[in-house]
Amino acid sequence: MTMWNRRPVKGGTGAPGFTLLEVLVAVAIVAIALVTFMGLHLHSLDDTIRAQDLTTAVLLAQAKMATMEESPPEAGEATGKFEGPELERFQWVTAVTEHTLDALGGSKPVTVRHLEVTVRWVDGQQLRHYTLEGYGVQ
Repeated sequence: MTMWNRRPVKGGTGAPGFTLLEVLVAVAIVAIALVTFMGLHLHSLDDTIRAQDLTTAVLLAQAKMATMEESPPEAGEATGKFEGPELERFQWVTAVTEHTLDALGGSKPVTVRHLEVTVRWVDGQQLRHYTLEGYGVQ
């Protein structure tokens, strides 16, 4: 069996034990470690929430782009909100531009459409966004 403090206490009974100063130092070290770990835990939770929001924005942008490819909209911009209570923070903005390119060899000109979907959301006091781009040829 190991004894931690075997020196006798002056003027006392000589029983082994910890001094008040040693106990206070140990409690201070434990408190500092706990505060540090709690800060790391809160930072980890914030990062997890940001990652969930970004994943949601990517999936929403992909879904919006898929609907635009099925039924191509006219050139221009449009805005809107996603439906559902869990998606009320997310908004979308679409932009469609057309470019006509002359074909080689004198054949029919080619129309290239640039599709852009931007999903915006509020994260605390910051406005964040994710943009997805695609091209289509007619």
